[in-house]
Amino acid sequence: MGMFDYLRCKLPLPVLGACEMQFQTKDTGSQFLDLYEIREDGTLWHEAYDVEDRSDPNAEGFARMIGMITKVNQRWEQVKSTGEIRFYDFPTGNHKDGGWIEFSAYFVDGNLKELHLVENTLPVSRAQSVTADAMYDEGK
Repeated sequence: MGMFDYLRCKLPLPVLGACEMQFQTKDTGSQFLDLYEIREDGTLWHEAYDVEDRSDPNAEGFARMIGMITKVNQRWEQVKSTGEIRFYDFPTGNHKDGGWIEFSAYFVDGNLKELHLVENTLPVSRAQSVTADAMYDEGK
C-alpha cells in the first residue's frame, strides 16, 4: 500500500459533507503522512516542519524509537507546483462496503485551474451530489 499524505479541501465540493472529510493522496511531494490544503482561494498549501530527536536515550528496544522524528516549528507554506493531484476517501475503511469518493485537481504554479469529481460510490445517504462533473474551472 505504501505511504501517503492527507489533504483537506476548503473549496466547496459537489458532495454533501465532502469539505469536512480528510482525504488521502499519493500525488504530493512528502508521502510521509503530511498535511496539505486546498484553500478557499484555490491555492495549495503544505504544513512544513522541522524534525528533532526527542527520544529517550535510556530506552531499550522499540521504545528507543518513540520520539525520534518529532515535528517542531510547524508552519504552513504555499506549494508552487504544476500538475494533477488526485485525492480520495473511503469513509468506513472499506471502499466496497462504505463507498469511495475521488477528486482530481489540476494546479498551475500552485493555483487551482480545474477540479473534477472522478468517482462517487458513497452510500445514497452520503452521496447527495450535484450532477456537473466540472465543479471548478478557472475563468468560466
